[in-house]
Amino acid sequence: MYLRIRIRSRWGLVLLLSSACQSQPAFLTGEIKGFLRDSLYLYRWVDGRWEKVASTKVEGERFSFRGSILPGIYLWGLSPQEGDIVILGQKEAPHIKGEGTRLFQTYLYEKSPDNEKLLQLRREVSNLYQRLNQLPQEQRVSLQRAMDSLFQAALKSSSPHLQMYGYLLRPPTPLTFSQGAPSLLWKELDKSFWSGFRWDSVLAPQIPETFVRMQSFWQNALSLIPEDSLWRLSEGWIEKLPSSLRPTAWIALVDAAQRYQLTETMLFAAEHFLAVAPQDPRRAQLEQFIQAEGALRRGQVAPDIALPDPTGKIRRLSELRGKWVLIDFWASWCRPCRMENPRVVRLYQQYRPRGFEIFGVSLDYNREAWLGAIQADNLMWTHVSDLKGWQSAGAQLYRVSGIPYTVLIDPQGRIVAKGLRGASLEAKLQELFP
Repeated sequence: MYLRIRIRSRWGLVLLLSSACQSQPAFLTGEIKGFLRDSLYLYRWVDGRWEKVASTKVEGERFSFRGSILPGIYLWGLSPQEGDIVILGQKEAPHIKGEGTRLFQTYLYEKSPDNEKLLQLRREVSNLYQRLNQLPQEQRVSLQRAMDSLFQAALKSSSPHLQMYGYLLRPPTPLTFSQGAPSLLWKELDKSFWSGFRWDSVLAPQIPETFVRMQSFWQNALSLIPEDSLWRLSEGWIEKLPSSLRPTAWIALVDAAQRYQLTETMLFAAEHFLAVAPQDPRRAQLEQFIQAEGALRRGQVAPDIALPDPTGKIRRLSELRGKWVLIDFWASWCRPCRMENPRVVRLYQQYRPRGFEIFGVSLDYNREAWLGAIQADNLMWTHVSDLKGWQSAGAQLYRVSGIPYTVLIDPQGRIVAKGLRGASLEAKLQELFP
């Protein structure tokens, strides 16, 4: 289920060639003492990913990127994981000074006040967050005030870059309520995360923190709002965003849904993303994912599972046709699964007389551990396993990438919901058996 996406640059060739042309002016220079690598790279943030746009050689501990550059925010360094932010395309070319040891933690900018101030802000905020995390809640007041002062100063700055980072580095305001109608919860989340945000700023799509905040927004929304309601609300909300930010919003929802194993929402968001970003290099992999998951979408007949039970007898999911069935992918070694089991046992005892069944598919390797967990947790429903762990035929068929994971099947054998657990499972059963 996890999408591992490799990116090829759309702009890289032009800038890679131009940065090698020494007759053109430099837009970023630097000197790094004790630097042991021979090259540095430049990346631009595009819809949730870093895209390589230029490279240059490091000679005599000095480097210079040359050519033309679109104004905006970039990342310079050795890779997207080992680099840092730089503002480029303004009046003067920033000059970096640093040392090979802890380069990205200690380097400084020269000839660029905006870069100097932004680097200082980001480092001070990072330092304060680290100190806050080391203190008990009652000792955090003074540091929180210091952080608030940093954010306020950035927001009042004349620099649009500082203003944008001052907003995005600041945590969302606390929710005033976490229960209620989906539309009210949506408005509350929107206010908490985005009140006062400059959606029309040309910087918004360029800054990775916009994407990070969007991810957090979606994760909160997915934890509070039913999927069906979230789909309806998200379409209208994203449609009102500037066109440059719609791909970011949809791919961030793909990512957030993936974290919760909500494949229906992943499919929904992936299809919308491809509609607004048809040339994105991730298209082939997203289309492959959509095609592979097609047989597992809501409303489709659930693929049959046929595996041995604890006695060795082959049991089929289709044998339970006519009842509401929860396919429960779990394992004896899965701590969250075992913690969830008491609630599942209670719900099974409550709703079994009304036509509810469970079909447990274990991703165990060890037969004794599997049977021991069934007995210890009092799991008195149908159990099957081929004892192949993650290579279980059932898990492969349903593209399971994490457990516990559930699929709810209606009496006609159609998929109704996926990923139900805890309170969401209980709420769904209450809805089905009022």
